[in-house]
Parts: sequence; C-alpha cells; structure tokens
Amino acid sequence: MNIPIVTIVGRPNVGKSTFFNRIIRKREAIVDDQPGVTRDRLYASTEWTGQPFMLVDTGGYLPKTNDQIEQAIREQVDIAIEEADLVLFMVDRASGVTEWDAQIAEKLKKADKPVLLLVNKVDNELLEADAYNFYSLGLGDPIPISAVQGRMIGDALDRIVEKLHGVKIPPVDEDRIKLAVVGKENVGKSSFVNTLLGQNRSIVTPIPGTTRDPIDSPLNYRQRKYLLIDTAGLKRKTKVKENVLFYSQLRTLRSIQRADVVLYFMDATEGPTRQDMRIIHECVHQRKGIVIAVNKWDLIPKETNTLREWEKAMKERLGSYAYIPIVFTSVVKKKRLYKLLDVATAVYEELHKTIRTSDLNKAMLPIVQENSAPAVYGKEIKIKYITQIRSNPPVIAFFTSHPNLIKESYKRFLERKIRELWGFTGVPLKLVFREKSK
Repeated sequence: MNIPIVTIVGRPNVGKSTFFNRIIRKREAIVDDQPGVTRDRLYASTEWTGQPFMLVDTGGYLPKTNDQIEQAIREQVDIAIEEADLVLFMVDRASGVTEWDAQIAEKLKKADKPVLLLVNKVDNELLEADAYNFYSLGLGDPIPISAVQGRMIGDALDRIVEKLHGVKIPPVDEDRIKLAVVGKENVGKSSFVNTLLGQNRSIVTPIPGTTRDPIDSPLNYRQRKYLLIDTAGLKRKTKVKENVLFYSQLRTLRSIQRADVVLYFMDATEGPTRQDMRIIHECVHQRKGIVIAVNKWDLIPKETNTLREWEKAMKERLGSYAYIPIVFTSVVKKKRLYKLLDVATAVYEELHKTIRTSDLNKAMLPIVQENSAPAVYGKEIKIKYITQIRSNPPVIAFFTSHPNLIKESYKRFLERKIRELWGFTGVPLKLVFREKSK
C-alpha cells in the first residue's frame, strides 16, 4: 500500500520532536531545549483510526541564515515539504507569531500543499485564546495542542486523518507484480531496469543520484506482468551533500511501500554496509518480499568456490535475515538478470502461500511437544493449536497457554522450524500467540 507522508515543519525549539515522539509512542527523536538538536531526519510508520501514514520529523527551519548546519536543515525541510502529502506547521504559543513563522507560512502557501497549523504549548484552557493570534498567518484554523502533556493530541490526529482522506494517492496496479529496485546510488539499479526493457528509460551515468524521478516501467516476462519501480534520486539542486542521502531515503521508503517484492541491489566490491542493512531491515519491517542482488560480480576475482564462500559470508552477515535469497549479478555483462526475475517471482508466490491448518498441526505439534517452551515463573506453556490466519504477508497464529510469557528465542525456534518445512524463502514471517480457549 502506498501510504501518505505527513511532514512536521517549523522553526527551532517549538516542540516538533516532542510531538513526533508522542505520535509514534516512543522516544525516537532527540528532544532538548537547545535549538537545532534534530539534524538528521526521522521517519516512522504510524496510524490513527485505521488510517496509516508515514510521519517525518524535520529540523528547525531558519529561512535566512549563513550557518552551514542551519542551511542543511533548511534544504532538508524544503525537500520534505516537496515530498509531503500533508504538512503540519508547528508554532509556539508562548513566543507568539514571529517573523520566521510568517516567512515559513508564505513558503507553505507557495508550495500548494495541504497544511494544518498546530499551536504548541497550549497547556490549559486559559491559554487557548492565545492560539487565535496565529490566524494572521493565513493558514486556516489554528489547532491548539500540548505535545509535552498530550493535551488535544487526539483532536489533532482526527484533523490529520480528515485531511488525508482528501489526499489523492496514486492507485496501485493490482494486475502486475510490483518489483521495487532499491539500493544505494550507483550500484546499477537504473542500468538493470534499462537492460530488461531494452531502452533507456532512466538516465544512466557513473555520477550518483542521476535518476531524477521515480519511473514505473511495465514489463512482460514468461507470461507474467511486472511493474519495475526504479527508485528516484535527487530531483532538486542542493548545496549540501548529505541532503542527497536524505532525499534518497525518503523516496526509497515510498518505493518499498508500493512493492510486492524488493530487489535490493548492493555493490559486490563493497559488500553489505550498515546503510544496506538498515534498508533491508526497513523492507522486513514493511513485510515485503526481498531478494538481494549482489551486482558488479564481474569485478570480483574468481576461484573455485568464490560464489559459495561469498554466499555463506553474506548469510552470516544477514543473521536473522538469512532466509533472503541472494543472486550474484553483473548488469554490465548481462549475467543472471533474468534469474533475478525468476527468484523474485518465486518470492512473490511465497508471499501468497497458505499452509493448510491440518498440515500445520500435523507437522508442528509433535515438534512443540518434543521441544516445549521453557516454563516461566513455574507456569507451563503448552501450544495446542496452530493456523495460518492470512497471507501476503503470511501470519501464523499459535494458540497457547500464557502467550505473553513465550521467550523470543523460542519464537525464533518456531520460525526456523516453519521455514525448514515450508520455505517462505525471502518472506518475513509474523508469528502471533493467543490465549487458547478454555
């Protein structure tokens, strides 16, 4: 599902990160009284009354400054506004309307994006009248809140959902297998798409960041229909190098959301980096099928067991994600590109696979009886019944006594056994544990 992006903007120290943390129900953003603490952007998937959205926290916006860090923040906020489906403009009741607020308001009007005006630090009813001063910004009704106390947050979320209902999200093509081509810059993503299509749909140069816009390309292969989603690079000029990465991350998140299966490209000459692992983790978090393409394999010196040794090392690096299949490709030499498509198609089928309840119980119940979950606080844990309650992505329910006491190590054991029996290659599995009926 392609979920909308909601971006929080405002000048420094108005409470954006405190609001962000409260909405996502955990302390992700760094909160400090010093202006400019939030420099790196933060993203989190959340929902309210059944409406999912991606919430983006941004640094404090200073319209005119020569400071390099503040300039970087200003550019990142510009990009975040450009990509947002809804902008939350936060102001500070205590300081009133400032010149910076007025300048940001004018920028938002020119951006022609839906905007909600949040007046923070309205800690009680007596202070609500101060919020009316912000009508002068010309952005509609001010919404009084207190991010610290949580006051009126539910009302603000209701308004957010109301606004999002009017946002037009591009429809999802259900007739095609959607493959997001994802990875760091200059690893061969656009070259891969161009090679399969036989035409230059994307600009390809050795310069990172030359894919300017997301390009959806239909492809027919072996009587199946596909949609290749080529992840975009930066489409606006930026003076700050780090903003290329920020923009790329934002567009990558959207591509992952839209996909059935993610083709994650990494550079064989570098191996898996921390950034690679972060994005793979995001794919798992989004419950997407995943295939790793280790590209530029032609540049690696070969010996007898090079591929096998690399695959083993990669699986060790992936750890709990070792179920993700790996294909060693060379876009330049046109090696294993269609194998990559075949593996992605197999992963797509695995996403939709359903195991019959009778088969699950026949195979798994003897395993859990022989390897029972360890007792906790003297309470014996017994699994009585197992069923798959959904596919795409697959969710398997275990009905048991004391479901809240089952340890993570035992859950990993169960997942490993399910994969040994039924595969689910390249697919994140979700196991849920419920109280058995008495």
